[in-house]
Amino acid sequence: MKTMHPKDLLVYHNILKLVWKYGNRELLKSMGFEKHLDKDDQDTNDAKDHTAEDFAADLEKLGPTYIKIGQILATQLPILPAEYKQAMERLQDDVEPLDFNTEIVPVIESELGSPVMSVFEQIDTLPIGAGSLGQVHTATLKDGRKVAVKVQRPGARENVNDNFRALEHVASTLDNLTDHRYGFVDVLDHTRQTLLEELDFRHEAANLTAIGRSLQKEQCIVVPSPITGMSKRRLLVMTYHGGEKVTDLTPRRIAELDGASLSSSLFRSYLYQILVKGTFHADPHPGNVLLDDQGRIVLLDLGMVGHLSPNLREMLTQLVLAIADGRGDQAADIVIRIGEADRTYDHMHFTQRINSLVMQCRQNNTEGIDLGRVLLDIANICAQNRVRIPPIFSTIGKALLNLDELVSILAPTFNPSDSVRKYASKILTRHFRRSFSRMRMYDAAIEISRLFEEAPRRINKLLDTIVRQDRGFKIDAIDEEQLIQGFEKIANRITLGLIVAALYLSGAMIMNVEHAGPRIFGIPLLSILLFVAAFAGTWMIFMAMYFKRSSRKK
Repeated sequence: MKTMHPKDLLVYHNILKLVWKYGNRELLKSMGFEKHLDKDDQDTNDAKDHTAEDFAADLEKLGPTYIKIGQILATQLPILPAEYKQAMERLQDDVEPLDFNTEIVPVIESELGSPVMSVFEQIDTLPIGAGSLGQVHTATLKDGRKVAVKVQRPGARENVNDNFRALEHVASTLDNLTDHRYGFVDVLDHTRQTLLEELDFRHEAANLTAIGRSLQKEQCIVVPSPITGMSKRRLLVMTYHGGEKVTDLTPRRIAELDGASLSSSLFRSYLYQILVKGTFHADPHPGNVLLDDQGRIVLLDLGMVGHLSPNLREMLTQLVLAIADGRGDQAADIVIRIGEADRTYDHMHFTQRINSLVMQCRQNNTEGIDLGRVLLDIANICAQNRVRIPPIFSTIGKALLNLDELVSILAPTFNPSDSVRKYASKILTRHFRRSFSRMRMYDAAIEISRLFEEAPRRINKLLDTIVRQDRGFKIDAIDEEQLIQGFEKIANRITLGLIVAALYLSGAMIMNVEHAGPRIFGIPLLSILLFVAAFAGTWMIFMAMYFKRSSRKK
């Protein structure tokens, strides 16, 4: 049995107070939890007398772990009412700031190993942002560059480790009470891994570099760059980019912008990050997205980044296209492939729910599809129908939901589904090229070469076996002409199969050649012709087998 740490008792007590204050008191009384609360805690007002802001304030007092979990409950799981989402978003970048001299300076000097003023020419004592894990100050380096200095809150890592140790038991209990419908243990484990990565600012520095490089072709999107040699576990120094929050823009300022172009670039960049690169900015909430003086989008706080496997990216691409085109049945099938269905899962009911959701989006297509909301609704349907999907699915939904809100501010008439269709061919082409990557082509070429080398030996071995009757074969009467014709058919089909394979291989390899003549939808014309010829050969093989089967039946 797992030993309980003394600090776990405090965590359980804090959670119990929250549930008592905002949850079902009658249920807690029936389970005997009332006796574990102090008299003052029992006398608190009923849940209906408290607001979402009260809940956010209580979470803020308990520390970063509770703030993150509250944000997850409000945005990724259908647990809390809608008004709690806005209160949780306030905690993203509006937390009580720390004292600069007593709490911030010691962390900077400990990480850099030098006095603050020996590194910086000047540093502002008032933060420009204070979040649940750290706060940001502007500063000037000795060479005159203006930078943003992100400093981790003292004790943040210890707070997370202490809380998650106790929360494992709480999540397991909740799973048992809800019959594992929401997968709290999986969500908690995913949250723990995400938080631990966020608490190592070296990961964020690497994320800034990677995502900045992947978006360098987007002229209207900017990502800060980390300062070399100044990225530590609890300290991150990066180039400073000022601007206004998109949610704070005035109607006049919005009217001066090319909102449609900005929205298209923003949405396209996230489709590229999620569906093509597999590494995406997972937290584009309003506090992390600015508009600078040049009218460019600035992405901040890349500590929370999602990673997708190639297989999951391909299935998500198919799902997004199915949603955009209103193909609900196909969307349901793809979701099942992404997740894992329980043995009590009702396929017909689940398909009907997904199809109804997609068709409803299709009917509201004039206003545009809120892709993030749709993905979170799908996650909700999965939870209700005993289909467990990876936690990263909800993370994508949350990221796109925030993106939908930003886009609706910049360009209220922007339709994300049009953007999905517009770039669908490019996304599919990239997936197709990845499926026929150079290494995979080399592997296929080796297999074909091995087939050429081993085919004569295997045929000789088969003939020797028949002649020697080593396997107990006994042939009393052989029609030599018919036997020769049979071997000729086998040889012809093997030859045709090798030719078809060679055509597929050639067409795929030509796709990777930059200068391969004219292109259609980004694919070289010569490659398309080779694929057509290969398909024709495949059809010939299929028809030959079909007619042979038909003649046998006759």
